[in-house]
Amino acid sequence: MKMHILSGGRVRIRKSIFLPEADRSEMIELPVSCVLLRHAQANVLFDTGCHPKVSDDPMYWGPIGAALQCKYPKEMLLDRQIQGLGYKMDDVKYVVISHLHLDHTGYMHAFPNAKFLIMANELRYAYWPDPDRRGVFIFDDIVPTRNFNWIELDSDLDMFDDGSLNMLKTPGHTPGECSLYVRLPNRKILLVGDTIHLRAQIDTGATMPLDTDPTQAALSIQRVKALRDLHEATIWISHDPEDWAELPHAPTSIE
Repeated sequence: MKMHILSGGRVRIRKSIFLPEADRSEMIELPVSCVLLRHAQANVLFDTGCHPKVSDDPMYWGPIGAALQCKYPKEMLLDRQIQGLGYKMDDVKYVVISHLHLDHTGYMHAFPNAKFLIMANELRYAYWPDPDRRGVFIFDDIVPTRNFNWIELDSDLDMFDDGSLNMLKTPGHTPGECSLYVRLPNRKILLVGDTIHLRAQIDTGATMPLDTDPTQAALSIQRVKALRDLHEATIWISHDPEDWAELPHAPTSIE
């Protein structure tokens, strides 16, 4: 099995949202990632990044679009990266969604023939979130997938029954947040979605105001840390700039 890290765009946000002790005026540019996994049985995509419209039209995201200042150059759009690896979009047979916030759902529409895997309660919540969280769920990303083949899970899943790809239930940031434990031939990597946003949170255990359940979020961070220690795995935080720089990106593969 091989893993390719793909760009899903970049966004700017206040650092203190993740680390309360940070200066409220300090902004941080976060990478947005997608991960293509080439398994012997099928190609799997973990998350789909930002919508291709948002770089030209921030208001596609509504008021939050101007605040996040998304950067997504056309030559780096997800479909072009996948095609650059020699695949068609239909070659992706499974799409695993960590959660349904706007920077993870932008290309879901591009995989109508794939099976979508998601944890229970996430879809329901995304269609009708709490009022103060509606801005981070983009209805126009989700509605086109209404008739897609969605598989909702209420517990962990060994996707191919060989220990190579395991969906992990890590709720708290959203009701159905999940992570993906990847066992490659030469290393083990925990793709944690937004269970953790910045590496400093591993030490501080800090949750964020946007979390739907801070207690669950803190427990999920503890779960990820325990799995790291027990399995000698690498936690890879897709939004952390240092983590993004640490591993090679497509077209280079990780094995």
